[in-house]
Amino acid sequence: MSLFRLVEWVSHAVPKVSTVLNASFYQERDQLVVGGEDGQIIILDPGCREDNNHVLVTTQTKYPIMEMASDVFLSTMDRILAVLSPTKLTYYAVNFGKFFKNLLDIQPYFITSANPDDTHATLDEIFCHSFTTSAWNMCVIPIDDSPSQILVQSIDCKLSLFQGDQCVFSLVPLRALQPGPIGYCQTTQTLFVANNGFLAAIKFSLMSSGSQKKINYDWSFNLGDTAIKMEVTEGLKPTTIILCRRHVSAFNGSGSVVWQIRLEAVGMAMCLYKSLQINNTQFNRLIIATSDDTLLIFKDNQLIWNCNAQISPVSLLVCSYNKSYENVITMMASSGKIVIGYLGTEPSLYKVPEDKVIVNYADRMEQLKEIELKIKESDAAGGAIKRKEGIQMKVNIGEIGKRTVRKHSLALTHLFHLQIEPNAANNAPYCNLMIDFSELHNVSKLHLNVNSECASPSKTFQINVGSSIIHRVIILEIQGVRKKERISESTASIQIPFYVGSKTSPTSNKVTITAHCMFTQMSVTKTIELPFKVLFEESQIDRNAKYKLTIDTAGAVIGLDKLFSEFESENPQAIGFSLHGSEKTVSIFAANKSNRYRIQSEHVSLLQIASKELVKRIGESVQGMEIGGVIPFEYIRETLDEIQELETKKKEESKVIDCRMKEVRAIEGLSLNSCKTGNMSNLTAMDALFDKSYRELLTSMDNYNNFSNKIENEKAALNSLFQLAADLSKLSRVETVLTNNFWTTTHQSLRERLCYAVRSDRGNEMAMIEKLCEHSPKELPKIKEEEEEEEEKEESIAA
Repeated sequence: MSLFRLVEWVSHAVPKVSTVLNASFYQERDQLVVGGEDGQIIILDPGCREDNNHVLVTTQTKYPIMEMASDVFLSTMDRILAVLSPTKLTYYAVNFGKFFKNLLDIQPYFITSANPDDTHATLDEIFCHSFTTSAWNMCVIPIDDSPSQILVQSIDCKLSLFQGDQCVFSLVPLRALQPGPIGYCQTTQTLFVANNGFLAAIKFSLMSSGSQKKINYDWSFNLGDTAIKMEVTEGLKPTTIILCRRHVSAFNGSGSVVWQIRLEAVGMAMCLYKSLQINNTQFNRLIIATSDDTLLIFKDNQLIWNCNAQISPVSLLVCSYNKSYENVITMMASSGKIVIGYLGTEPSLYKVPEDKVIVNYADRMEQLKEIELKIKESDAAGGAIKRKEGIQMKVNIGEIGKRTVRKHSLALTHLFHLQIEPNAANNAPYCNLMIDFSELHNVSKLHLNVNSECASPSKTFQINVGSSIIHRVIILEIQGVRKKERISESTASIQIPFYVGSKTSPTSNKVTITAHCMFTQMSVTKTIELPFKVLFEESQIDRNAKYKLTIDTAGAVIGLDKLFSEFESENPQAIGFSLHGSEKTVSIFAANKSNRYRIQSEHVSLLQIASKELVKRIGESVQGMEIGGVIPFEYIRETLDEIQELETKKKEESKVIDCRMKEVRAIEGLSLNSCKTGNMSNLTAMDALFDKSYRELLTSMDNYNNFSNKIENEKAALNSLFQLAADLSKLSRVETVLTNNFWTTTHQSLRERLCYAVRSDRGNEMAMIEKLCEHSPKELPKIKEEEEEEEEKEESIAA
């Protein structure tokens, strides 16, 4: 948030306000026109009256006010106020009374009323245009040496043009469903519309015929967001500036992007302004209001100032109400508050008191000597003073039990005040992770984030540290001098249970815990692996499983009943495991003759966790045994093909969903038109057609979701295979970047990540071969090359 803020000059509270407009009705300075949802129109003159009222005229209409505009719409009259309502476009003349005109002649800038009930001006209706379809917005079409015109867009994206009391054309349709801002460029005579999140340009001459055919766009651009406000600048280089919810984009006359601004908060309002001191039309100066009560002032896409608005404006104006207050900012909030102010700061009135402390230089010298002595003692004791290393975290495996996780979760809820909904699989055991913290200096709260495929009561925890402070008294002996010091240590601990969840099956037993302190901005991360028994239980073996992996050893095979002694199997040659709460199984076989182990499963995602556990237990049983395996590249290729096929089907279902959505919208539009015209004869047929299209839409959406879930499962299996390749490469003392998260933690595609891995993970041998291939062909040193003809002759002679 900016330290600068808007200094308030005038403020008004108008209930149910909907729009504001700055217009000049006299003295060539701005007045403020306020329109409300209740149909009330108020003209304020903040720069003319000395009292707090500032009201020139108040008029009550029958229709809510949507937009207003002021220009010379009739050749016989001065500025006219045009008011757009949902069903009418009304023109008003602003007439001032004789009493007010005399005051204008006597006091041109400061007018006070003897009676607060005096009416200084009136709004007289001249004529109006009625609409059959509700209007949405409008824009002024200026014409050289002629009165201006008004273009109105209806809620169904149809355009109507009005010139005075005449309707030039009406209800010209556009190719859009959702209306948006519209604007007109007089230099290029082009109309810009931002409907459906697209910015489109239309030659205004195409609409002069008033044809009911749909108009072809000159060019269009996908904004990727909802357009909120449009501003069009004239001149040699006309620019169209669009404010969307998350960005601001500027386009030239040919539809090319000139610049863009990415907003950190949601954009609420925008306005262009001209500087009175800098007369430079090369740049566009604009003010943008965001949802975090901030005003951003730009020169094109360069931020030159920002300030705190103290409200969230939904409309912005830059007005000059008198000579003293020129180019002041007018803001309207959704609550009805209207604030007129200028940019500035409030200087601090606090003065730093003078330091009247008398320095005792003799004492200062003694203090400096003591500090120097401590530095020398520290150097003699082994170097510089020991730096605090920050938060210390230890993670250990705790209790493994068969109690129900629900009871354990309730106990944890009582201790740490967490709202937990356990989703454990049936008969799944839990494993407590003991997390201990120390060296928590100046730490009051810790935030814990858990990253694991196994389930836990929550993925985020918050620990309050202030109640567990331990004081220790230690004795330090430095150069024969004993000193007694008191050290305070702040510690904390927490137990988090982990188990197999009922929604998703884990493919890894890794648990990563990150602790972060918001006050000190310190973080610490630890990774631990859960015991194998927490994920699997013993089951029958499956020798016909599809996916296989072979682990080779340089020594004799160890019995599987000894390697997995915590299970009840007595067979040294084979053992089977199943994931808790699911039918997924994995089997391990041992071959004494070939000194090999074979892992088989119908689920390729279980090969990695079973192989890693097997290799770890073999290494713990026999120290220094050489272990190896062949990377199953064919499984990786099959999984990639399956992902590609599923993504193709997903795109096809997405196209089907788009078609069904268009059908449903078309049927809805046809039904609404039938209801408006009163033709209800074909209502039964439309109802049946709508039911059919809607059912097909739901079926396509279900298929789309099924394909998405299958793709996620295949991606999890592919990540497991990548980790398996990394584990097997590490057994051959080859480090690789292909791990289970080298793709999932980025926004790049798999092809881009694999290209990166090929470039960064190649060895010296590959670099030597590439360098050799880059050179021109020549005879290799110490290698005698013979021509093919001589070799053929020698072979024929020998024959």
